[in-house]
Amino acid sequence: MSKNLWTCEEVTAAVEEEIRLQLGKADSALSEVTRNTCRDYAFGAYLAWEAVTRTCLTEQRFSDARRLGNLVEFPDSEGA
Repeated sequence: MSKNLWTCEEVTAAVEEEIRLQLGKADSALSEVTRNTCRDYAFGAYLAWEAVTRTCLTEQRFSDARRLGNLVEFPDSEGA
């Protein structure tokens, strides 16, 4: 098995892309169940990003956390 190394920036970009994809699917979904599933998936991607990047204590990471939190409408993400 090969080992891939990712930077915090690369992880953030990949997660942001996935969040936007899932929110787009939610916006175009015909059923409420599908909408909620896609939104939950997007929020789960955000939580996974938080767990993976927790040790990246930079201003950029905090800015990314606010931006991604706002995308998934995380409570109190405006004031983070």
